[in-house]
Amino acid sequence: MLGKLIKNEFKSTAHSMFGVFLAAGITFVIMLVVFLFKVKSLMTLSSVVLGAIAVAVLVITLFSIITMFNKSLYGAQGYLSFTLPVTGKQLLASKTIVSLIWVSISFLFAIAVTVFLVVYWVAQTSDSIKQVVHSIYEMLQNMEGMPDPQTAIKVLTAVVVALFVKALFLIFKVAFSLAIANTKPFQKYNPIFIAILVYIAIYLVLTVGNVCAAYIPVYLAIGSSGVGLTINEAVIGLPDSANIFMQMPILGYVFEIIVCSLLYVATGNIMTNHVNIK
Repeated sequence: MLGKLIKNEFKSTAHSMFGVFLAAGITFVIMLVVFLFKVKSLMTLSSVVLGAIAVAVLVITLFSIITMFNKSLYGAQGYLSFTLPVTGKQLLASKTIVSLIWVSISFLFAIAVTVFLVVYWVAQTSDSIKQVVHSIYEMLQNMEGMPDPQTAIKVLTAVVVALFVKALFLIFKVAFSLAIANTKPFQKYNPIFIAILVYIAIYLVLTVGNVCAAYIPVYLAIGSSGVGLTINEAVIGLPDSANIFMQMPILGYVFEIIVCSLLYVATGNIMTNHVNIK
């Protein structure tokens, strides 16, 4: 049943993203045509438009997530959603998974646009694909502090996991806020206004927890010889002579993972037992 919910959610949200991705595709084609004729002004304009579209994708994704939770659960469609033979946690899980997919697509698109624009402008001074690749490789090599490929992969993996946790944290805060706003005690007020107030309250409370965690000196340490932890000046899991490329505060992310679990359980229970559909 969860698979069917995910499939239906993905279909229902795809239409809101189709237009912006279509605009991006058309811009890509225009940029390639302009590149052949070397029209500098149009190249600059199309690059700005593509960058703006990448930002628009991220913004539209955020609003689509909010709309998906609000309309499909607490609007007219909510009557159908809550009569399905599934629990509130299953409904929440399906919407969370679809939201994460769209967030991932949006971030990948933004990264792809950034890489494309770099290649696009480097290509102005190169005559072949090989020269473009060689120019970019030299540019990266000349950047100070660039790690070796193995260390770079570890850093990229850590960054992706961190972004995943942040995205999940955002989705669950939105879901919890909307669920609280649509319980009977608050429905005499504007649900969106209440949801915003609840979100701000959650944000302030959890920010205190994150700030406290940041003052505890536990870091994920990534070096050429592996991955470990640093506590104060002590290094765990890495040789004492290891060359550490990056240190990332880790307790804040552990705190957010714990809070995500609590918000998931709390929101699922509210959706099952306390939500009042108008």
